[in-house]
Amino acid sequence: MHIRRATSFDFPTTATFSVAAFQDDELYRYTNPHIHHYQDSFRRYFLRRQRLRNNSPGYITFVALAEPFQTTNKDAAKERVGDAAQGGRSRGSCEEVAGYAVWYRHGTTEAARSWHTQSWGEWFESILLQAEDSYVSLFRLDRSASPQNRRSLEATGFFGDDTFASLPERWHLQNLCVNPEFQRRGVGAQLVSWGQEQATKEQVPVTLSTSTVAESLYRKVGFKTWSLLDMPGVRMEAPSLIWWPDGVTPVKGPQSAVE
Repeated sequence: MHIRRATSFDFPTTATFSVAAFQDDELYRYTNPHIHHYQDSFRRYFLRRQRLRNNSPGYITFVALAEPFQTTNKDAAKERVGDAAQGGRSRGSCEEVAGYAVWYRHGTTEAARSWHTQSWGEWFESILLQAEDSYVSLFRLDRSASPQNRRSLEATGFFGDDTFASLPERWHLQNLCVNPEFQRRGVGAQLVSWGQEQATKEQVPVTLSTSTVAESLYRKVGFKTWSLLDMPGVRMEAPSLIWWPDGVTPVKGPQSAVE
């Protein structure tokens, strides 16, 4: 298993297994209550988001790859590569995508600004992708989603930066997903470790907000409670967690004592 930066060829695959990985997640069940009836709409949602973030400054996506297939059968190899859009393999390679992590670098220091570069091509593609996203939202083309539930969740502050407002310099884990075929093999921890290593180099914390289902993974790799967002309208709680590198003095959050 090894980690590399994601390319556009990875996203059809990652979007496909995101459906299986998140269809029973409590947050996605709320924002997209019709997942099981409209899985293709749910997949297209992930594909749009991943492509947009890949072209937006400050974001970086990494994928974990399983070992290449050892085969001398050319027809079998071609078939595996051709399966890329159906769920597991990146086009142009026999490596199987085991998971992905989307990171965002907050801050205004030189270290932070170095992650906020964007080429003209990326800028233009991001404009097109934003227009597509707005079109889908305006005409409610994502049939898996509930716009009303999404607005209710947004009103709780779950998607905002207010939770970590006192921490201007930080790495934030925006999304983590492990291919169900590779769960419980340490893939998630390996993807998280990239952010922890980078944060150690830059001497900044790592933050994230998660559902209670995925919380145990982050606890195992050293994350502690920063705050606990009570969402009465959504009827669930969302923990916000933080990890501090050695050499950085931890700052107490609103509910740092909660474990």
